[in-house]
Amino acid sequence: MKSKITTLINKYIFVFVLVTFFSSTKTFGQIGFPTYGGFSQICAGGSIPTPPFIFNSYTINFTFTTANTYVLEMSDANGSFATLTGITILSSQLATSPGSFTFRVPTTTAGQSYRFRVRGVSPAETGPQSSPAIAAYYKSHNIDFTLNGGVSPLNVCSSGSFLLLIDNGPLSNDSPVDFPALKYRWKKNGVFVPGETGSSLSINSSGDYQAFIDYGDCSTFDDGQIEKSAKVTVNIAATGSTFTIASSGGNTICPSSPTTLSVDAGYQYQWSRDGVAISGATANTYVTGQAGSYTVVVNQGCLSTSAPFVLSTTGFNSSIDVQQEPLVNIIAAGETKTITVTTDAASPTFEWYLNGALIPLATTNSYSTPDVGHYKVKIRQTTGCDVTKEYLFELKEGINPKEVPNLISPNDDGKNDTWILPQEYINATTEVLIISPQGNVDLQTVNYQNDWPIKEIVFKSTNPVYYYIISKDGSPVKKGSITIIK
Repeated sequence: MKSKITTLINKYIFVFVLVTFFSSTKTFGQIGFPTYGGFSQICAGGSIPTPPFIFNSYTINFTFTTANTYVLEMSDANGSFATLTGITILSSQLATSPGSFTFRVPTTTAGQSYRFRVRGVSPAETGPQSSPAIAAYYKSHNIDFTLNGGVSPLNVCSSGSFLLLIDNGPLSNDSPVDFPALKYRWKKNGVFVPGETGSSLSINSSGDYQAFIDYGDCSTFDDGQIEKSAKVTVNIAATGSTFTIASSGGNTICPSSPTTLSVDAGYQYQWSRDGVAISGATANTYVTGQAGSYTVVVNQGCLSTSAPFVLSTTGFNSSIDVQQEPLVNIIAAGETKTITVTTDAASPTFEWYLNGALIPLATTNSYSTPDVGHYKVKIRQTTGCDVTKEYLFELKEGINPKEVPNLISPNDDGKNDTWILPQEYINATTEVLIISPQGNVDLQTVNYQNDWPIKEIVFKSTNPVYYYIISKDGSPVKKGSITIIK
C-alpha cells in the first residue's frame, strides 16, 4: 500500500514539474536568448578617430521558431527596459533562424549594465533578456590631451593649492572639455585620487599627475589607454613674490585708446581674461582695450598668480522704444511706425539700416517707416571716447494686440460664459492655442468662434488657470492667462 501511495505522489510531482516548466517557458517559446556577436562590451564612436580605429557597429544574434516582425531593444544603463536606449538598426537578417541585427548605439550611451532583448510585433511576443549585462560607452573623445598647456614640470608655489586643468583646444571638439558629460579619473604617482571625477584637480603636494577619461569597462586607466593626458610632474616650491598689475590708462579706458597692463619684468608669464588664458600673452606687459578681469601667472621658479585687475570701458547709455530681436514688432497694413533712440552719448551720430542696406538720409535719433523687415540702428559717440552701439529690431505686418479677457465664468447665466476675443484675432491666419493647467493642449484652432470652453471644466479646490498664445502667421502676438471662476 505504501508503495502505491509513493508511486502516485511521484506521478503528481512529475506532472507538476512539467506544467511549471511549460508555463515558465511559454513567453519565450518562439524567441531565443540574444547572444553577442563577437563582443563582450561596446566601446563605440569617437569624434576624431585615430588608430586603433573605433567603429560603431555591433551584431546581436537570436533564434526563433516562427516568422514574425522582430525588433531589437536595448535597455537603459541600469538594465531596465522601461526606458529604452535609442539604437539605430543598420541591417538585419530575419528571414530564417538564426536571425541577427546589426546596430549602432547613440552618442549618449554610458553605463555598465545594458541588456538586449528581441520582441515580436505580430503576434506580440517578448523574448528573454541577454545575459550577462554588458558595459557600453560611446567615446565622444578618443585622443590624448594635455594639462595646463602641456608644460612639465610645473613649479608651484606652496602658498596655497594649485589647479590642474584639462586644456581646451582651439578647434571644436578637439578637447574632452568640449563634451560636458564626460567624467574622469585622476592619478597621482600611479595611484587613483579618490572622489575626483571632474575636468580639474586641486593639488597641494608634489608628484606625477595624470588624467584619464572614465569610460568604465572600456577604459584601462594605464598608458595603453588612448583617452588620457600626458603625465605632468608638479613641484611644490617655496612661496614666490606677490605681483600687482598696473595699468597705464587706469581702471577705465576707451576701446579706441588701449591701456598697457604690466607687472615686474624678468620672469615667465601667462595672462588671462575672465579666467581664460590669452593665447600669446606671455610677456610682462599686455596691451588691451577690452573690458574684463585680468590676472597674470608669473613663473619665478614657482608660480604666483596676481590679484585680479578689473578693467572697464568708457561708454554711454542708450535705449530704443521697440522690441529688439528675436522679438517682433507688429504693425498694421499701411501703418507708419516711428522708432526713437534715446541716448546721453556726446555728439552722437546715427545710421539706420533695412535688411542690411544703409538707409540714405536717415541720420537722426528717430526714423519713421511703413516698410516691414529687419532693421539696425547704429549710435556712435564722436566726442571723447569713440564708442559705437547697435540695436537690431524687426517690423512685421500683422494685427496689433488688443485687449483680451483674462477671466471668464462658464456658469450658463448668459454673462461671460465663453472667452470672447476681439474680431481682429478671428481669421484664417491667426491661430489660438489654449493650454490646460496640466500642460495639455485644450484648444488649437484658426477662425476661433468665441465658443471656448467647449467642454465642461471641473472645479476642485481652486479656480483653474489656463494659458493662451495668439499667433499671426506663425509669430506670437499675444500671450496670457485665463482664470476660470464659478
